Amino acid sequence: AQVLPGLLATPKVPPGSGAVVLADGYRAARIAAWLRKTENLKNLGRMVGGVSFFSLCLLSMKRVAPGHVGLIEDRMGNLRPYIYDDGQLVIAIPLWQRCINMRLIPVKKRFIKEYKTKDGRDVEVRLLCRLQPKVHWVPEVYYKFGKDYGRGFLEKEASIDISEVVKQHTFDELVKGTDEVVDPIAEEISQRLFDACAFHKLKIAKEETAIVFLDPDAEVE
Repeated sequence: AQVLPGLLATPKVPPGSGAVVLADGYRAARIAAWLRKTENLKNLGRMVGGVSFFSLCLLSMKRVAPGHVGLIEDRMGNLRPYIYDDGQLVIAIPLWQRCINMRLIPVKKRFIKEYKTKDGRDVEVRLLCRLQPKVHWVPEVYYKFGKDYGRGFLEKEASIDISEVVKQHTFDELVKGTDEVVDPIAEEISQRLFDACAFHKLKIAKEETAIVFLDPDAEVE
């Protein structure tokens, strides 16, 4: 029976120390001869191009995570002028664009930082609040505060308001004062945060906002 020559067909070689070398050399020669044919190179190019194209198509498809909205950002930092709903399939150019999931579910944030009081002492302020972005303003919120908008807002905006209020009061008023003294101070900070959130298109659960003033040098039991 006659066997048609193929690309990977290897003839039988006599046993001996040079058998493997002869087989490898023959196979390399057959591959080189196959590659010298124009039609074979065209078929190989079509295969590589097709596989690459479909791979890029698969990589370009991104799905927005549940409870989030999606934004498409390119490497230059520009956002596509669309907001995508959770679960939606979007197209992003691989290596050039990326899909950013912005959380819409209210996120609880804890913020702890030390500030100077009116009498020059340090007081530790602990803040607990719940934040949520307004859907139509999500791109603006991302530009200002990044993906973790809650942390960005507290560090860039809330920290300034807290500092302005704390420096108007003494250490004893904040740490050792009665509820009648401390509660109005905490309420003033809470109101400032509420106004700042309204300006930056964020929602804050004012009734869930908790503010505590502590001595940073006190021993923790």
